[in-house]
Amino acid sequence: RITLMKLGLGLKLMGRANMQDLMRIIMINIYDVMNEHFDHEGLKGALALDGITGTNMGPRSPNTVFSYLHRAIGEQFGIKGPQQVIGGMGQLGLALAQAAESLGATVQLGTAVTSINKSDDRVTGVTLESGESLTAKVVLSSADPKTTFKDLVGYQHIETGMARRVEQFRTRSGTAKLHLTLSGLPSFNGLEDKDLSERLVVAPSMDAIESAFNPMKYAECGSSQVFDISIPTVEDPSLAPTGKHQLTALVHYLPYAPTEGWDALRQKVLDQLIEQLSHYAPSLRQQIITGELLTPVDFDASHGINGGNWHHGELAIDQALMMRPFPGSTQYQTALPGLYLCGAGAHPGGSLMGLPGKNAVEALLKQGDLA
Repeated sequence: RITLMKLGLGLKLMGRANMQDLMRIIMINIYDVMNEHFDHEGLKGALALDGITGTNMGPRSPNTVFSYLHRAIGEQFGIKGPQQVIGGMGQLGLALAQAAESLGATVQLGTAVTSINKSDDRVTGVTLESGESLTAKVVLSSADPKTTFKDLVGYQHIETGMARRVEQFRTRSGTAKLHLTLSGLPSFNGLEDKDLSERLVVAPSMDAIESAFNPMKYAECGSSQVFDISIPTVEDPSLAPTGKHQLTALVHYLPYAPTEGWDALRQKVLDQLIEQLSHYAPSLRQQIITGELLTPVDFDASHGINGGNWHHGELAIDQALMMRPFPGSTQYQTALPGLYLCGAGAHPGGSLMGLPGKNAVEALLKQGDLA
């Protein structure tokens, strides 16, 4: 109730005209908003990409303006422009672990949790893959909400209505990742070598994005995809042997469960993606040493993310803000006393911001569950 009041007050303070404009556009699609403000098809396609990245939506889908604004907040209040961690993203995790250990925390790596335990309707700790049980007054889960409740707590330990809400939480992703190891720096049409440290987007127009999205709705892989590319070795040569480079790209839209199955499609789709990129970088194919396609199913299997969605659940109006992830588990504290959600499935969602964890700890301290 207080959260709703704060949201309403914030809207009111925007002023009548701005508030009405926000309320008008927030529920419509990015396609219409871009057409209102811009003429150049390439510009509209590039901007619209931020409204569909990591979602199961096309530019004409409702909620894409909200998704665009969510992504833009990071640059409004954080660091502007593309960023990368020297040494690779794993270094960020190591730095966080070292900071936690310096404050007295114990970090156990490679130790999977197989269940969250409860007694008398309250969390009592966790059981590890080794069979060891750890007791605790409070458990904070950074696993996605569906994995937390379905696999770790178990539907048999929560009430039926909550189990139904968990099951209906939309988690499937249509975003894959392409990794290419190259013998040299690729040459892209119209770009100089100094430009290749920037974010490279292949999204010729909003209609091209929508056309790429359409086959995925029917569990099919289209012949033309949308790419969000980076070449991290331009700024950090340590990520590859001397003279070699790594190209990595988010690929939209590849279905979680294509009709033909990924075992049959993986190599075919990988070849199609390389062929499509070769239109923009003609020498690319000859420079490829190794190529790897990671699908949403791969993210599910390797990282334990239900549906392979890096937001741990679709970022849409009905699964966001004070409604994230679903009624009964909003505001980080769940319906199971002592269990808190602190991952991307909690507000404000994914991306490398750390806010779900920070907010969850603040909610825990305010609640006094550690007393």
